[in-house]
Parts: sequence; C-alpha cells; structure tokens
Amino acid sequence: MTSAAGQPQRLAWGGVSTAVVTAAATLIWGRSAAPGAAAFGGVATGLQLLAARTMARTGRPASLDHLKVYGIGVLFRAAGVVLFGVAVGLDRTTFQPLASAAGYLGVVLPLLYLETRLTR
Repeated sequence: MTSAAGQPQRLAWGGVSTAVVTAAATLIWGRSAAPGAAAFGGVATGLQLLAARTMARTGRPASLDHLKVYGIGVLFRAAGVVLFGVAVGLDRTTFQPLASAAGYLGVVLPLLYLETRLTR
C-alpha cells in the first residue's frame, strides 16, 4: 500500500461486504444478530481505510524489505480483534459473538484481497 488512491474502492467494497454479511447474519441468527455484524463490518472498513492512509504516509511500499509497513496494517487489524473482544465482553446481547466475528472477518478478508489487487 504505497498510496491511498484506492480509498473509494476500499469504501465501496467495505460497504457492500458489510451489507452482505449483515444480511447473512440476519438470515442465520435472526434480527438480533444484525447490529453486531453491521457494527463490526463498519469497524473493519474503517480500520482498513485508516491503515491504508497511515501506511501511505510512510512513503514506503509494503514489501519484504519494509516489514514495518506490514506491521502497521497488522496492528490496525489486531486492534479490531481487541475491540471485538471488548464489545462482546461488555454487551453480549447486542454484539453476539458469532455474528460480530462474521461481520469483522466477512469484511476484512475481502478488503485484504482488494489490497493485493491494488498493489499490483
């Protein structure tokens, strides 16, 4: 990720992925699963946008020679996992574990795939 030029694409992919995962969670676990899936889809999208912007500011490409740039992305995604744990621990009713995890992973994985396409 050497530039944040793909931010509109990231936002579009994140929005579509969030909608799809939220709909799937609602079908599988019921309406009570929707808030957690949607919230963590949004968290994944926001963290991806923030990570791309921060990594672009380093001025270095994410490569084996610049593992610190990869580390920035890993830290942002790990922060999402920590946020997931805190949210589920504090309010298990709103943030059902499976639905919230599906929301986070169902958005972050397509966005990571997009990153590989944007860096080519």
